[in-house]
Amino acid sequence: MEILIIAILISAISIYGAVMLKRLYFLLGYFLFSLLALSSLIPTFNNDKMLSLTSIALFLVMGIISFPAKKNISDYEMNEEAKPLIKSFMLKTLLSLSVVNIIAIFMVKFNPNMPEGITESMRVYPMIMHGVLGVLPLYVIVKMSQLSKLK
Repeated sequence: MEILIIAILISAISIYGAVMLKRLYFLLGYFLFSLLALSSLIPTFNNDKMLSLTSIALFLVMGIISFPAKKNISDYEMNEEAKPLIKSFMLKTLLSLSVVNIIAIFMVKFNPNMPEGITESMRVYPMIMHGVLGVLPLYVIVKMSQLSKLK
């Protein structure tokens, strides 16, 4: 149960970052969430090695992609030649975060080895959190597309 409370607090950091378009908080929440997932998956590694290895790889990728950066993209002065590259990188990063969390929904659903403290009836809560973290990058894409500085 404690792990769920921590996961909700960490997800709230990303939600705050997305709503306020604060890159540091948005990415920090995803990064901390990946560390939490990794630390909760490692004790169950011996139960199902293939599923555990897949889960660990997925959250390692999420941790690497979401390593926090202080400045927001809109804080930089960009020349016209750099804008397509920045947009492309931003889209790839955000879509990757979205895909990782959407896949994680199914991993939670079908994983027989849940972290300690998560009962069968509580599986829906991590699935909802991954769903929110899967949709949040899409929300950021929409919000960022409305900024005149990136158009």
